Amino acid sequence: MSKLKKVVIVDVVNPFQKIEEAERNLEEIKSLVATYHGIDVVDVIQHRSHPDKATFIGKGKVEELVSIVNRQKIDIIVVNAIVRPSVLFNLTQYLWNDHPEIQVWDRFDLILNIFDKHAHTAEAKLQIELAQMHHMGPRIYGLGADYFSRQGGGGTNTKGQGETNIEIMKRHFRTQIRLKKEELDHLSLQHQKQIERRKFNNIQSISIVGYTNAGKTSLFNYLTKRNKVVENALFVTLDSVTGKLYLPTLKKEVTISDTIGFIKDLPPSLIDSFKSTLLESINADMILHVIDIKDTEMDQKITIVNNILRELKVHTKKIIYVFNKIDAFKGDAEAFLKKINKTYAVNTPQYISVTTDYGINKLLTEIEKQLI
Repeated sequence: MSKLKKVVIVDVVNPFQKIEEAERNLEEIKSLVATYHGIDVVDVIQHRSHPDKATFIGKGKVEELVSIVNRQKIDIIVVNAIVRPSVLFNLTQYLWNDHPEIQVWDRFDLILNIFDKHAHTAEAKLQIELAQMHHMGPRIYGLGADYFSRQGGGGTNTKGQGETNIEIMKRHFRTQIRLKKEELDHLSLQHQKQIERRKFNNIQSISIVGYTNAGKTSLFNYLTKRNKVVENALFVTLDSVTGKLYLPTLKKEVTISDTIGFIKDLPPSLIDSFKSTLLESINADMILHVIDIKDTEMDQKITIVNNILRELKVHTKKIIYVFNKIDAFKGDAEAFLKKINKTYAVNTPQYISVTTDYGINKLLTEIEKQLI
């Protein structure tokens, strides 16, 4: 395993925000850092109502950040937000002289780098490359002449040369994006043909979706008797994987697919890049939305997943809510289940534990009932 990277997490917390909410936001970014195989050394938290336009955290906090980087030999700074290229550039400038190798990322960069670690198929790798290009292109050529003058050493004609470089960069990125998209479209077409062949043969399909780390892959393994790797980490599943599930009452097999986990603040360009992987969900006859019932942010995460399903235009399909990890729930179960049954009645809530097998047969019965 490669050496763990030392990471500083930089965040802005609104003074009026609840402490519990701020802590949960910080926990998620820490989970992302751990998934990347980084070690969170320290958090730099700035309390202000709005992020600073130039540096996100303001000049005073930047000086504190520089001191931490110098003292702790930090490898990566992660800003817990999706920010303008100029913000990351400005932060980098403060550290360039002493730390030319320092990397300054925003939340999107971190997710892309995690995706890059977990991509195995040609399709997933292409999707990541395309997302990186959409994200990095504007960052590189959108910095303007100042960036290129620094790179060029500050000669008398640097500004004009910088502008020329920007135009060359734009053309290069447009060409590269077009070529990668053509490759991805070719793979997507093959994927679509497989799906259409199954539909022609009247093979129904189920897609498992959910917030990342909700237990989708564990359920997929249980239902298909497959052995996909299950880890307590985010975004372990990037490639859509399909298996078979036999339904005894219907006396037939259906296909079931495990897909990429969702997370809050996923930029539309990333969802668009991964539409090829999400074809299984887009074309499914039924969706199982897996939910971690012990998660304190359960309702918010259900909303996040639903919003992404709406973006994919699949929110009108048959969707069963599968509340997972029921064996680990602590609290007043009777009152909580009553609330869930009332709030999410339209999605026929099912309660399961893949670990103890609880509720699986009832879930299968409901799947058969809705597929008839």
